[in-house]
Amino acid sequence: MRVLLSPLFSRSRILTGIAAVLFLSATACAAPPSHPDPSGTGALATKNPVSASPSSAPTGHVLVTGLENPGATFIGNNLYVWQQVSPLGAPARSELMRVNPMTGMILAKARLGGLGLGPSPNQLLIANGWLWVVATGFEEAGPTAKVSLLRLQPDSLQVKGQTQLAGGGIGYPSVAAAGGGIWVADIGTLYRVSPSTGAVITKIGLAKANQSQVSTDQAGEVLIVSEAQNGFGAIQSRNPVTGSLIISTKPEPIGVTAPNLSEVTEGGVWLSVATGMMGYIQHLDVATLRPTSITLPFTTLGGASNGISAQIMGGALYVQQDAGGPSHNYCGNLTTGQMLAPLGFEPGAVVLTANSTHLFYVPTQVSQRTNELMSAGIDARCRA
Repeated sequence: MRVLLSPLFSRSRILTGIAAVLFLSATACAAPPSHPDPSGTGALATKNPVSASPSSAPTGHVLVTGLENPGATFIGNNLYVWQQVSPLGAPARSELMRVNPMTGMILAKARLGGLGLGPSPNQLLIANGWLWVVATGFEEAGPTAKVSLLRLQPDSLQVKGQTQLAGGGIGYPSVAAAGGGIWVADIGTLYRVSPSTGAVITKIGLAKANQSQVSTDQAGEVLIVSEAQNGFGAIQSRNPVTGSLIISTKPEPIGVTAPNLSEVTEGGVWLSVATGMMGYIQHLDVATLRPTSITLPFTTLGGASNGISAQIMGGALYVQQDAGGPSHNYCGNLTTGQMLAPLGFEPGAVVLTANSTHLFYVPTQVSQRTNELMSAGIDARCRA
């Protein structure tokens, strides 16, 4: 059975929702200058202090109001926003919108029928002139999940094709364009799909996994997969054309879900791992899948909650944790994680996506059924 998480849970909260545990707020107490990397490979995670001169709170601009459990991603020059249109507490049924990122005008919208989107941006991409959306739903008569890969016109959002996939696990599927194909990680199966027709070309089993994710770089030259069965799993590098396994490693400490993957950039990928009540982030060299040395403003192990997240958005690294304070909500160096500038939002605000100039975020939540999507300029230090 696939657990459907409402898009209300942001990237920084999704691990907490899957694990179904409460998380602890991180502290800013003193720590030793360095800490062994959780992989045990010898790489060090060094703690650096929080910036002594944090920026003032960003001035936000309201783009869209009245959203219910929103998610968003920025692809090319397009801001795509989605919201839940099914009753609160029911399986997610989503409406997808294309929004003007400056004015908030809704340029196009489409309901996805009985399918829903989770909070993560890795469910949408543009490739070969199409907008590809991998979405999930439940059959009305029972708990069996269904997963579909939709092919849409990127501007009008008209659905031009649909490929039915297996479904049936935990979390939401993800999609990436690599090696000239469209790759979908759907629970225990990795699919290669034709970028022209949407037809399945290759189907690869991921052992007994009931959770999985896929990621790549902007050029589509690498294929990184995380997979797990109830938290016991691996990070894999695969051939982006054939999907054949190149190298595999296990995250340490192990998590309670498959690690969340960032976009691959500058030869590395960030992992966000929930271990129960706590969590950690880690940076891997994609050529070896070995951890690299990182410099974080908090202790690597024991210094973050289950909801810690590290994502590449608009070419920058954003670390977020609900109620984590400035030390856990900041933009950082792409490879070391060192803080460049705190985000400066009020506790509870969540950045959903970003382009090169603006953050797109949901402010501190007042009501579960009334959310705003806002934009704010990016601190210049984040572009350093």
